[in-house]
Amino acid sequence: MRDGIAGWFGRLPIRRKIILIFVPVIIFPLLALGLLSGEMFSRSVIEKTKNNVRDESRLILSQMDSIVKNTESSANIMTTDINRLYDERADSAEAMEEDRFHNLMESRLSIDLVLFPDADSAIFVDVTGKVYSSYPPQESRDEKVLRSGLLEKVKGMGSYGVSRWLPVERRDYIVSDPAVPVLTLGKIVFDLDSGNPLGTLFVNVRETTFASILRVMGENSSSKQYYIVDGAGRIVSSPNEQLLLKPFSANVSPGLLERKTPVSDIVGSGGGSRLATVIAYDRLNWRLVNIVSLQTLNGDIRRNFALTFAFGALCLLLSLLLAGKLSKIIVSPLLQVTKAMRKVKEGDLNIASPVTTQDETGLIATVFNSMVRQIKELLEAITEEQGRKREYELALIHAQIRPHFLYNTLDTIYVLNDLGLNEEARDTTKALADFYRVVLSKGNELIPLSGEIGNVRDYLNIMQVRNPDVLRYEIEILEELEGVLVPKLSLQPLVENAIYHGLKTKGSQGVIVIRARREGGDAAISVEDNGVGMSPEQVLRVTQFASGSIRPASIGIYSVHERIKLYFGEPYGLTVRSRPGEGTIMEIKVPGEGMEGNV
Repeated sequence: MRDGIAGWFGRLPIRRKIILIFVPVIIFPLLALGLLSGEMFSRSVIEKTKNNVRDESRLILSQMDSIVKNTESSANIMTTDINRLYDERADSAEAMEEDRFHNLMESRLSIDLVLFPDADSAIFVDVTGKVYSSYPPQESRDEKVLRSGLLEKVKGMGSYGVSRWLPVERRDYIVSDPAVPVLTLGKIVFDLDSGNPLGTLFVNVRETTFASILRVMGENSSSKQYYIVDGAGRIVSSPNEQLLLKPFSANVSPGLLERKTPVSDIVGSGGGSRLATVIAYDRLNWRLVNIVSLQTLNGDIRRNFALTFAFGALCLLLSLLLAGKLSKIIVSPLLQVTKAMRKVKEGDLNIASPVTTQDETGLIATVFNSMVRQIKELLEAITEEQGRKREYELALIHAQIRPHFLYNTLDTIYVLNDLGLNEEARDTTKALADFYRVVLSKGNELIPLSGEIGNVRDYLNIMQVRNPDVLRYEIEILEELEGVLVPKLSLQPLVENAIYHGLKTKGSQGVIVIRARREGGDAAISVEDNGVGMSPEQVLRVTQFASGSIRPASIGIYSVHERIKLYFGEPYGLTVRSRPGEGTIMEIKVPGEGMEGNV
């Protein structure tokens, strides 16, 4: 049965295969989307609403805290001003008239309130029962404070120079408008010098000050409402005046209101379900409560579901219409690329896929052709590079070890010993040992210039013993350049070239001078001889390494140039200057400092 279905499907044209695959691919996700999108989107909307409400609530709490702090600051300033008025009254030559003092006290309270607009009114009741207010006097009404027990309540709260907040309430005394509930700060004022109580200060904040903040935050949504609930479960501020000072009844469990940390939960059931968010304001033992109707949120979810279903159905229709086109637009060019890939897999890199379109499939064919071409070029380059690398490695080993140099030097030592020139034999043996110690070293390929100069000096000493009539040498190196890093055995091939091709054919003793100088931030190290020199054509053959396309005349010189470029980059390398009959200068250029990190 399985083979029958597989065989039947395999015999179908690509167009029908695409249709058969696309139909379930579209229908099943569409059904799953219809079932799950509501739940997923509902959670997303609720979570987003929670975050938005918490951000708004933090902003509301910040503004509330600013109002509370400003009110406390105003009370502190009023306390200072009250003390100052009493001091001025005591220092006056004549006892300040009571009416004048009364007017000064009320003026000062009014002026202090100008600086703090969040506070609505201020009242000071002195120890004799006299009442001073920041609003027009209401003596018959405000004197009720003496019988209300409010003074004793503030005293019982321990308000000795400390601000204490009284619950929000609606009363007809010591308020500017009896119709508006107020949050009242109470504070006992003491004489700063004697410590005796002067009276009790009350500063009122209208409930509408807080309600205006809640109204602004909730005005963008009719389904979102903010309330401030006190520790007793009363609504102490709300945009709806009819709810003020009534118990908060929104089916919110008491445990939710008692939480100290921000919490969000769904309360109610059915169509009355709501999202409640509670954030504590511990300074006044208040809770900021936000209520959002889930019915409004679900309306957005239903609209999203309908839009998703319509879009899925449209996608299904379009997929059926375009399935036939896909076989011609996409499959045919891909088959051509696949055919070319099989050829490449078999090892044929001369194949190319035809480019029939300018879209992505055409780009695939173009990139494939480019990739095959690059692979072919890379294989050719790697093959050539490996051959040249092996050749240079062998040449470098040959240049470093030079067995005939070792044998000739040992013969020289033998002759010196046979002639009884033991001191010269000893020095030659030491120079030979030092030379091969550097040559065969397994340390860093970059060594200080001082070490390379020491190696060249050993080589020159040996050559001077072997050819005393051919050469003498001078070394002029600035002390500040001795630490410059150079490739190991970068000067010895140049010195050897100067001896064998410059001085030995001269017919008389010549001079080799090794110098190092600064050239900007770099170091220029030259090997100069006064030998037979070279013609421009000879110089050109020696410096063919600049192009790298022709086998160089001197593998040793080429090796020096390539190793300098390898370690320090293209700006550095070897230059050769020569004139027939005058001599030759070979100069290498390396960084003058800061190369230690590249060793």
